[in-house]
Amino acid sequence: MSRRWPRVARGEGIAAAIGLLALAGCLLLGLHAPRPVLLSYLFAWLFWLAPALGSVGLLLIHALTGGDWGLALRPALLAASRRLPLMAVLLLPVLAGATVLFPWADARAVDPNLEHQRWWLNVPFFLVRAVIVFGLWLWLAHGIRRRLATPAAGRFAAGGLVLYTLAVSVAAVDWVMSLVPRWHSTTFGILVGSAQLLAAAGLAVGVSMSRGGSAWTARRLNDLGSLLMVLVLAWGYLAFMDYLTVWIADLPAETVWYLPRVQSGWRWLGVFLVLFHLVLPFAVLLSRQAKQRVAWLAGVALWLFIAQIGYVAWLVLPGLRERALAWSDALAWIGIGGLWWLGYGARRRAALELEP
Repeated sequence: MSRRWPRVARGEGIAAAIGLLALAGCLLLGLHAPRPVLLSYLFAWLFWLAPALGSVGLLLIHALTGGDWGLALRPALLAASRRLPLMAVLLLPVLAGATVLFPWADARAVDPNLEHQRWWLNVPFFLVRAVIVFGLWLWLAHGIRRRLATPAAGRFAAGGLVLYTLAVSVAAVDWVMSLVPRWHSTTFGILVGSAQLLAAAGLAVGVSMSRGGSAWTARRLNDLGSLLMVLVLAWGYLAFMDYLTVWIADLPAETVWYLPRVQSGWRWLGVFLVLFHLVLPFAVLLSRQAKQRVAWLAGVALWLFIAQIGYVAWLVLPGLRERALAWSDALAWIGIGGLWWLGYGARRRAALELEP
């Protein structure tokens, strides 16, 4: 049993303690300004959901397609996928504060444009969908972990990826798009899903390469670099096409999403994402020499993971906040991150010990 469940490292315990203190700070701030703090909490929660949920997606993809990259990342992906139950528990403050956080859930709000959306945007159905979506994700995570390295994994992944994509799309609409309820986008769910896959791959590649030795052959490094490049391109293409479609149509129901992001201080965050979350990583990953260096590849991977902070902030904050950042953003991010990290290293070490 000790081989499968190594003791939690001291650093993980310290991170969790700091996280609890940070969440306590959020609670104190929330007593005076509940909506801004809940918005910060949702931003932080969505960031830390990405590597956990994206890891399930990558496990499903690898079970269906195969490839050496999945074998190299399997311990890190398995460890991150086991953070999903924690994320389900940490979603409870968002669900409990839905009437405060989401504009459509406020009983005092009167918006004739939303009346035709009430069949979907109502609190009871919102809560039911959250339970169904998370139940489905947990079932998929458990199912693919149990079937790994068996012939049934491919069959399970074929149907599982369809359910996974549908659930991610529903969650993206409920937890992000509905912050600006008049806005709609048919590609938004896939866009958010691609960002989650990129975050999961970035973290998995970065932490996996902390393990030295002869495991990192030239072929394996090339595969991992190509995986990151494909995910960067997929995310960049979907984000650009979504913006281009809105720009061409120029309809009020669609521009309402982008106007706060391009006509205020938030536009500099957009510039940062284009330059440092798309152009620069893609340029580095184009170089075969860079992909053959463990330090370079690990650095790009971890940067792609960290830069997701900016992208999730871009998705969540501008619609309901004019100022760029608040103290509650950092406190919520540290708080949830500290709890997320508790046990992650132990799970990864346990998975490494079981690797051949």
